[in-house]
Amino acid sequence: MARIIKILLCFIFVLVPIIFYKIHNNKNKTKNVSGDYAIRAKNSQDLNRKPQIALIFDDLGENLKELKDIYSLDIPLTVSVIPGLKFSQNIAHISYRCGFSVFIHIPLEAKEEDYPTDKYPFIKVSDSKSRVDSLLKYYLNFSQVAIGVNNHMGSLATEDSKLMRWVLAKVKENDLIFVDSRTSLKSVGYDIAKSYGLICGYNQGFIDSVDTLEAIDKKIDKLVEIVSEKGKIIVIAHPRQRTLGVLARRLPELKRKINFVTIKDYFEL
Repeated sequence: MARIIKILLCFIFVLVPIIFYKIHNNKNKTKNVSGDYAIRAKNSQDLNRKPQIALIFDDLGENLKELKDIYSLDIPLTVSVIPGLKFSQNIAHISYRCGFSVFIHIPLEAKEEDYPTDKYPFIKVSDSKSRVDSLLKYYLNFSQVAIGVNNHMGSLATEDSKLMRWVLAKVKENDLIFVDSRTSLKSVGYDIAKSYGLICGYNQGFIDSVDTLEAIDKKIDKLVEIVSEKGKIIVIAHPRQRTLGVLARRLPELKRKINFVTIKDYFEL
């Protein structure tokens, strides 16, 4: 009997510390797992709370280097390709494979007298409906990977209600997003698109409307202020060296304040 008691006591002295250690260790693990989950959840919430900028790069199609430079920024964005240029098709498909949203950049008539009408046909206020429809058939069917359109130039055309109704009716038929580039403050494009029930938005500002380093820096600061108030905005830039250089320099700082998103993610599609 005494021997049995001794054996039991030995078991108790050996097993109790082991059991206590395992219980205590498991509690710590649970605590750490819960803590890690809470940190991840908080980081996710912080990420979702950041203002969003949908950055569109306009005027692509003439060379591949511009796309390479844009890709090197390593942020989600949208590229808008002018149909019919030397590398337009290549850029559209490569951009799609890179995870960018792809837009068709439709040339619309501008007020300026020296815009490049020899490079591609512009849709003009004086055009007949049949000519507008013919040009739109070409432009809107240019790329199967495009999810939307925005106007290239168009300071005159986007002020004309009749023309924009013709244009946006075809955009709707093709089930595309419309973003008004707002090259004119009198543009009726966004309002008509909204009345037609399109998924639509408008440009809150060109990053490089003035092509100097100082002006681009100031414009970025201004756009960050706007998005901080509004929560999310669409902005437009061009693949110029100064623009790309300023963005590359400022991205680490900008990423702490905002999230860059594609147009697809902007509209939560």
